[in-house]
Amino acid sequence: MSVSTAGIVARQRFGLALKDVRTAARNADGGPIMQTDAAKAIKRRTIDRVSRMERGAAWPEPAELAALLKLYGADVETRVRLETMLREGTAISSAWWQAYEDDFHESLLEFVAYEDAAAEIITCAGAVVPGLLQTTEYAHAITAHLAKQTVTTHLVERSVDLRAMRRRVLDRDNRPAVEAIIGEAALRQQVGGRTVMVAQLDALLDDAAQRGVTFRVSPFEAGATTTYLLHLFTFGGGDELPIAAFDAVTGMSFRKTAKEVRGVKGFIDACRELALSGEDSLEMIRTIRKEMSRD
Repeated sequence: MSVSTAGIVARQRFGLALKDVRTAARNADGGPIMQTDAAKAIKRRTIDRVSRMERGAAWPEPAELAALLKLYGADVETRVRLETMLREGTAISSAWWQAYEDDFHESLLEFVAYEDAAAEIITCAGAVVPGLLQTTEYAHAITAHLAKQTVTTHLVERSVDLRAMRRRVLDRDNRPAVEAIIGEAALRQQVGGRTVMVAQLDALLDDAAQRGVTFRVSPFEAGATTTYLLHLFTFGGGDELPIAAFDAVTGMSFRKTAKEVRGVKGFIDACRELALSGEDSLEMIRTIRKEMSRD
């Protein structure tokens, strides 16, 4: 894949922000500013150029952005924010996950880009430890077994390496707030054997203590359990919509509209209602760890 996934994500985020400014603006008569009005402001005969910018398919030239922001009556804060997004976005030439572009579906790398940019990450993982929080041994055991019929040994190793690289986001100074909502089964299933699983439970406790990860465990006694493997990313910009991602066998699927995100948030709230408190969840992890290390 020749196009930088990081650049794609940056353009999409910028396009949404630019569109939001236009739709919030009003013309001299108090009516909405349409794409046709924007096209005239940048001396275009059709809306194609404006549409491509708002869809995240193209960056505007600095002069085009200046003309659009003048038309929209944007305030200084909005101007600075969008000019910064444009400058930083167009400066992106590479990202660490580009090294994996030949091995994995583009949607997975888009997912990693969102994860890397997020200010908050909420994961519902049911019966498996979330990939971001997996140890190398756990990741290798589960990937090698479940994908052995369809994935080469090389890709298993690349997948494990990718998960290890993703964990670096947890050690940044500006690391995201992470909440993992998981089922008790994820803690008791001895993926890779008892020794590997005890080390994985230790790693979860360490992530909670050292990296501020919040765990919410749904016990076996709960009236239901998490049925989807999903993630919700919230970004630092107040006007940026969260993005939900669902794991699929062949890649990731995304939900980006306000209506879709509301539905995902409702599902997450329902999962929280089934789960123990944060402290009780950590106590369950400690208890299971002790039981497993004794057996």
